[in-house]
Formats: sequence, C-alpha cells, structure tokens
Amino acid sequence: MSIRYWVSIRTVGKISRLILASYGLVLLLLFYSPLADYFVQPLWVPADLRPAPAIVVLTAYATPNGVLTEPAIRRVHAAARLYHQGLSPRVIISGGDSAAHKDPQPADFMAKFAGELGIHLSAILMNKSSQNTHASAVQVAALCRARGIQRVLLVTDAVHLRRAVAAFRAQGLEVSPVPADPWALTWETPLIRLGKFQAALHEYGGLLHYWWQGWI
Repeated sequence: MSIRYWVSIRTVGKISRLILASYGLVLLLLFYSPLADYFVQPLWVPADLRPAPAIVVLTAYATPNGVLTEPAIRRVHAAARLYHQGLSPRVIISGGDSAAHKDPQPADFMAKFAGELGIHLSAILMNKSSQNTHASAVQVAALCRARGIQRVLLVTDAVHLRRAVAAFRAQGLEVSPVPADPWALTWETPLIRLGKFQAALHEYGGLLHYWWQGWI
C-alpha cells in the first residue's frame, strides 16, 4: 500500500475522532449545563391572563384510539382552568391531522377530554381542517370575525407561543398568550434539557420559515 493511502487513512481517522469528540462535548453541554436554557430563553412569551371572548387551544397529537399525548393534556387542562376561572365562555380547539382521513381526530379527543374537565360541549367549537399553526391562525381568525370576536386567549406549549402569537396577530386578532406548561429557566434532568433544545431548534426554524413566507 502507498504512503498516500496510509496518510489518507490517518487523516480520516483524525477527522472522525474530532467529530465524535465534538459531538460528545455538545451532548455534555446540553445535558449538564444551562446551554439549553439560554438557547430557549428568547422564545419565552409572558402570560397575559385577561378575560377574552374565546380561548383558542392548538391541538397536539393523539393516538388513533384516543390516548392524548402530554402536550395535548396540558393544553386542555390550561384551557379548562381559564374557562372555570370565568376568563372566557367559549373554547375553540384548532388543528387537523393530515394522516387522519376520517373522524375522530385529535381535536375530537381533546374536546371529549375538555368535556370531562367540565367545559360544556355547547361552549366548544372545533376547526379540524388546519394542518399547521399558520392555517389555524387564518381559519380561526375567519371564524372569530364571523362571530364578532377580536381578542382571544391562545393556549399552546411555552416554546411554541412566540410563533403562534405572531401568526395569529398577523391575521388581525388581539392575542393574550397562555403557556400550557410551566416555564422555568432551569429544567433539571438531562433528557428534558435535550428535549427543550430540540423543541427550540424546531421553533427557530419555524420562525424563519414563517418570516420567509410572510406569515408573521
């Protein structure tokens, strides 16, 4: 074998070790430092718990047999608290599942859970045709205009609120943001820090995409 071959093998080995070491260092920083907290902090939007004619709840995933994911449960719980505190008489659940070709969809399961938490079914409206946050903003804004509603309490996960609020305001609605999960600058477990970093990375990409599309 030629000297050039051995040199190339050694170079590839050095680059591979450097990449692995860098990857390990990034993971250590994400797991055991405040890096993820600092990364997600610019996405924070303070809650605005004022009365409004409607509460808008953005859907999260549910299994086909109706088991709600943790984000979906949190969002419905947050809406139920607002409803029972008398901050709004109406709840709009918005979001569709592109993989679902027929009912029930996650919005149906979230509405059922809302009823179990004491929200009157007559107070619940659903928009199941929107496949993303922008579509929800467009369709909910049209629904609100038809009912003379100008301001809403918007419920979604804390890390998602900045993009969601911007999308709804771009459609002419006044928005009071309500994070469905407790916000903390420090989340204790390494896996939670990693999840928070991944969610924030997704949201920064979403903000850039929405800005590029002219949706915010």
